[in-house]
Amino acid sequence: MYAKYDFRKKPSSKEDEDEQPLYPRIVSNGTIDFQQIVKEIAQASSFTPADIEGVQLAIENKISEYLVSGHHVQLGNLGYFSAKLKARPVMDAKEIHAQSIYFDNVNFRPSSSFRKKVRGFVEKAKSGFAHSAEVPVEERRRRLEKFLDERPMIRRKEYTQLTGLLKNKALNELNGWVKEGVLDTIGNGSHKIYVRVNTMKD
Repeated sequence: MYAKYDFRKKPSSKEDEDEQPLYPRIVSNGTIDFQQIVKEIAQASSFTPADIEGVQLAIENKISEYLVSGHHVQLGNLGYFSAKLKARPVMDAKEIHAQSIYFDNVNFRPSSSFRKKVRGFVEKAKSGFAHSAEVPVEERRRRLEKFLDERPMIRRKEYTQLTGLLKNKALNELNGWVKEGVLDTIGNGSHKIYVRVNTMKD
């Protein structure tokens, strides 16, 4: 079964008097509740209560099956799942065809009772989000040179400890040194190491 779609205009504010573009939206084929999904799985399968992974996979497959056929799926009292479409905005529905419209994401709309249950109090975290240390790039370069004076190679984890940069920033900077001809690499993935090249020192 194919999901059916139609077009809706993007909601506009009162200040915006210009005509709004059209976006594709799925026309719902109805709502399937979670009990029906469980019942269908139970009738078609022979899972035991211990087979958690098998049950979970069966539930995921059944929910996705209903979503791509244009249904909303109600997950008990938690709320509703629905599929989201994506396409370029158009001013006239005739400007675009089904071949240019595709599934993009899944929406979840929590029920009012579930939203009430997740209300609570908050307090400031003591440690907060992790940040890279504010060490100037010249100092990071100096530390790298000193490290490689004493050892033949450096790993990303060691560079993180050496400079205070977070994982991704440390990796990006090391790869930047490689592009500049400062470092070279040996190995791949998690086994990659960085070594000095002849141009390391002026």
